[in-house]
Amino acid sequence: MGLTEYWRIIRRRWAVIVVAVLVCLAAAAGYSQTIPVTYKASSSMYVSMATGTSVNDSYQGGLAAQQRVRSYLDLLTSASVAQRVIDDRGLRMSAGELRGRIAASSPPATAILQVAVTGDTAVEARDLADAVVAQFRRLVDELETTQLGVAPAARVAVVDRAELPAAPAGSGRTRLLALGLFAGLALGCAAALVRDRTDRRLRTSNDLEAVLDGPVGTVPILAILDVGLPGEVGETRRLRARLTAASADEKPKTIVLTSLSPKSASDVAVRLARSLADAGARVVLVDADTTGSGSSSQLLAHTGHGLAELLRGDAALDDAVVLLPDNGIQMLPLGSIGAETPDALTTSRFDVVLADLRSDFDYVVVEVAPVTVAADVLSIAPRGDVTVGVVELGTSTSTQVRGAMATFGSAGASLAGVIAVSRPDDSLFRLIGRLRK
Repeated sequence: MGLTEYWRIIRRRWAVIVVAVLVCLAAAAGYSQTIPVTYKASSSMYVSMATGTSVNDSYQGGLAAQQRVRSYLDLLTSASVAQRVIDDRGLRMSAGELRGRIAASSPPATAILQVAVTGDTAVEARDLADAVVAQFRRLVDELETTQLGVAPAARVAVVDRAELPAAPAGSGRTRLLALGLFAGLALGCAAALVRDRTDRRLRTSNDLEAVLDGPVGTVPILAILDVGLPGEVGETRRLRARLTAASADEKPKTIVLTSLSPKSASDVAVRLARSLADAGARVVLVDADTTGSGSSSQLLAHTGHGLAELLRGDAALDDAVVLLPDNGIQMLPLGSIGAETPDALTTSRFDVVLADLRSDFDYVVVEVAPVTVAADVLSIAPRGDVTVGVVELGTSTSTQVRGAMATFGSAGASLAGVIAVSRPDDSLFRLIGRLRK
């Protein structure tokens, strides 16, 4: 894959990356809170040997001091020094615990000793460092004194006394947060890539075209409607032209529209009917979506008689058809459906309703429930002149579309084409707007 494809994956799966980053940052921040705050105080000492005054004696004394430093490093962190500090200051801790707080070091080829001691407070760290240095010097004096009344062979002098730490010792919280950020980005990108590779949703017309070769033959894409974008109106006109020119002998009057996705395509049916009306035709939109998600539920606050009442013989056609002034079309709403309504769509009573509408209007657009949800379209499609499927890009999966087409093929129905509907994903822009607030 190239950089362009990776960028597209990031744009599609940005939410996965953001969640991974937030989770890792929260974990890093939570872990950093468990790290105790400590202070560190340090002191440095110089080791010298009792030698003569000649240059050679001084040189030999310097070498001896450097050799002594190697042993003194172990003495500084020894249990003996720790126990002396505990006894002297009356501390309530073990020698092993105190030894864990003491760190000794020495620059190479020098007679300098450096000791750092940590404490829970700045004062404790400074006082412990001074106590460790004091007890260490006493121990060295005892070990280096071979005869009573004679000066020790080696001497340890304090160069820099421990000072009060101005801030806590580096707890690594900033580093932990940085590691959490990088780990979140890495895990998020990996999860986004895996999610994209395992996602079966159809996102482009090319993805849809690859699955339109099914049991009912190769189905063409009649239009790609980018809802809310400037090209939507022009693409709807092209869809109108393709549908009305579908037959050279007689223009189709009854257009059956169903969704190959689980979601109803009521807005697409309204757009198609309005486009036909804009060309000067008399158009009626029939809501035969028995799921209750058709256009009448979207456009009408409440309805009187409708298709359900016509099928039951409780109303006349003229009383059921209503005008939609804002759309320039007339509609036959669904009405009050009952358990018998889906079965009534398969009877001759529905044929009578369609025949009356065909005689009164130039075009009859019938919107039917999604084929994956209800079987209504399988009985209605043969009564229409042309049947069109609608696929929602970005939400529909290849499995769903193939299953819907297989259902058509097994029932002997056929599709004239498919309308691909793309809706802008404005979730990122909504998130940015909220953050700005």
